[in-house]
Amino acid sequence: MLEPDYFARKREELGLDRADTLARVQKVLDERYGGRARARQLHQGVLRIVTPSASVASELRMRQTELLERCDLAGTRLAISIQGLDG
Repeated sequence: MLEPDYFARKREELGLDRADTLARVQKVLDERYGGRARARQLHQGVLRIVTPSASVASELRMRQTELLERCDLAGTRLAISIQGLDG
């Protein structure tokens, strides 16, 4: 018989919770920035976002608390890079 939290632990080990969280963050980014920012990675409490636009990067930095709260990621740090979205 499986232990009660077996599936929760496996989900975490495989990073499936992070994938769900990244999808949620990407939805918020798309609503606000219309495809000009991508949620790339969530690892060890750091959410990495890339954008080719310096103005979007600046706005993300100014609104990071709002974004993290809206995505239920309070306590997470935000790392924003200015680079192309492809690759």
